[in-house]
Amino acid sequence: MTRHESTDHRLLAYSLAAGAAALGVSDASAGIVYSGPQDIEVFQFGGQQLNLDGDAYDDILLKNYVFGGGNYQGLYVNFYPGKVNGFISGFAYASALSAGDPINAGTVSVFQASMAYGTNNPNAEFNNADGAFIGIGFPIAGVNHFGWIRVTIDNAAGRFIINDWAYEDQPGVGIAAGAGIPEPSALGLLAAGALGLAGYRGRRA
Repeated sequence: MTRHESTDHRLLAYSLAAGAAALGVSDASAGIVYSGPQDIEVFQFGGQQLNLDGDAYDDILLKNYVFGGGNYQGLYVNFYPGKVNGFISGFAYASALSAGDPINAGTVSVFQASMAYGTNNPNAEFNNADGAFIGIGFPIAGVNHFGWIRVTIDNAAGRFIINDWAYEDQPGVGIAAGAGIPEPSALGLLAAGALGLAGYRGRRA
C-alpha cells in the first residue's frame, strides 16, 4: 500500500466513523441505538409491526384502523413485560411525550392503549400529534429495554406516520424521549467530511 493509499484509507475510516456517530449507529460500547429517519406510513385499515432492535421478534403493533365511530389509532405491545407510558381514564391511553420526558420502569404502565379516536376516546393525546413521542419498554432476552417512537398523527384525516425511534441497549436503563437524535451540527460535520474527502481525492487525480 502506497503512502497516498494509506492516507485515503484513514480519511475513509474517519468519514465512516463520523457517519456512524451522526446516525446513532451502535457498537459494543454504545448506549442509545437510533434508527435514523424512517417516515413509515401506517395505512388506514391496517397496522404496522415494529421491530426496534432488529432481532427475530416484532416488539409493538401500531394500528391505524377504521371503526364505526371513525378513525382509530392505537398500539399493542407484543411481549411481556413490555409496556408503554400511559394512563387509565375510563380507557387505557398512551401518553404523548415531549422531548426530555423520562421513560423507565416507573413510567411504563399499559400494554394496549388508544392513541386517538376522535370524540370517542376524549382523553386521547394523539388526535393531532406532530412529532410526539411514545415511551416504550420491550423485552430483549426477557429483560426490558426502554426506548421511544416518534410519530405524527392526524386522526381526522386517518394519517399515521412513524418518524423514527431509539432505544437504550443496556437492560433496565431508562431513556429520555428524543435521546439519541443527532444534533444538526453532527450531520453538518459528516457532510463537510465527505465533501473534504471528495475534494482531496479530486486534487490527487
